[in-house]
Amino acid sequence: MIVPKPAFRLTKGEIKYHTVVGESGKTVGRGFCAGCGSPITSQLGAMPDVMVVKAGSLDDPARFKPTMNIFTSSAPPWATLAPGLKNFPKMPG
Repeated sequence: MIVPKPAFRLTKGEIKYHTVVGESGKTVGRGFCAGCGSPITSQLGAMPDVMVVKAGSLDDPARFKPTMNIFTSSAPPWATLAPGLKNFPKMPG
């Protein structure tokens, strides 16, 4: 899920980041729970005003509906894409 940075609020725990250089040539910070290592967020140097939140880290991920399929070029053949949505081979932007 992509949300404006000011809309993101961590309600419990602490996030530790591992930063790499993405395909854009800009940094990508991958945020993990400091306690258990579960992936929670990504911070994109190419899109500094947003926070990417891993839907599986939410208390109730079913509350949110997808609006696009991204990274479809690297999807395995068995992956099911949400029907009726625009597909992007890479991160749009």
